[in-house]
Amino acid sequence: MLRRKLLLITLALLSSTLACRAATRLIIPDTPTPLPPTLTPTPTLVPPTPTPTLPAEASCPVQVADILEASLNFESSSEESLEEEIYLVTYGIEGDDLGNPFFDSVPSKFRDEQDDRATHEEIWNLFTSLIPPDERDFVVSFSIVTDGGSDVLASVGQSENNAEEWVLEVDILDSDDRRALVFTLLHEFAHLMTLNSSQVPPNLSVFDNPSNDEIYQRELAACPNYFPGEGCSNADSYVNQFFDRFWFNLYAEWQEIDTIEDEDEYYDQLDDFYNTYQDQFLSDYSATSPAEDIAEAFAFFILSPKPPADSIANEKILFFHEFPELMQLRGEILNGLCAEFPQ
Repeated sequence: MLRRKLLLITLALLSSTLACRAATRLIIPDTPTPLPPTLTPTPTLVPPTPTPTLPAEASCPVQVADILEASLNFESSSEESLEEEIYLVTYGIEGDDLGNPFFDSVPSKFRDEQDDRATHEEIWNLFTSLIPPDERDFVVSFSIVTDGGSDVLASVGQSENNAEEWVLEVDILDSDDRRALVFTLLHEFAHLMTLNSSQVPPNLSVFDNPSNDEIYQRELAACPNYFPGEGCSNADSYVNQFFDRFWFNLYAEWQEIDTIEDEDEYYDQLDDFYNTYQDQFLSDYSATSPAEDIAEAFAFFILSPKPPADSIANEKILFFHEFPELMQLRGEILNGLCAEFPQ
């Protein structure tokens, strides 16, 4: 993931008390690129249902601005950046619980973090307290990882063996700030919600040939809807509707940037793209791709009071208010946040 330089939207707009309360491209890409992705899919749209009683703007000890500010100021606690991510331990998921651990071979300096099951369970329990069970039943494993000080707090992606199953990874060295972790887990859940197989049917040709650019380009060209990498999104999927509304006129310009292979030039061009359309994005990280944009917007939707429809950026938050099932989900997540941050 791109290093998260979050929340350039004015925090003053979001300063009221809400129902209580990183980065380079995902470690396993979850954004559409001309290069085949290797990882990174949400519940099927359902007919409107009655909206339950929500803690819409309930008072809790934690204010929305606290979580947003923590994300804005997030910095890795590690001074050493690693060349690549290290897996410390991976757990299978048994309902809400972690199963038996699989320990990877790691440098001795990470043994304490590898053996710290109490912290592993604390991180996982935070995720399960926020996200209802039926919204994450396709998450089959949870990995504790680290990349040192690269500021990648968490990521999600398709499992190696089943395109319809997903994995969650969290960097234990960056997990100390629970408020920043909350925002990041909501962002990563948004990827799960918008890219899972009920929203984006997995393209097995791409999944089985992750390094074959010819296959990827062929499948991309054959998709009449938004193609985030895992497959061709359903016409009525959240991500395709979001793309049609907010990215249709920007996508060709973004695609030219996304094909740039030189890393420095890529980031320079992406910064220019964001600066040109800054009023349309909730954060500069949102400009990374449509998939990252909807994930950022979802986290704001959960944590922010309903904003006025006075900008495209705010309209991206309001997009989620159109779906009764997502309003219900918002209430459930906010209830979980209140329980996690009691008075």
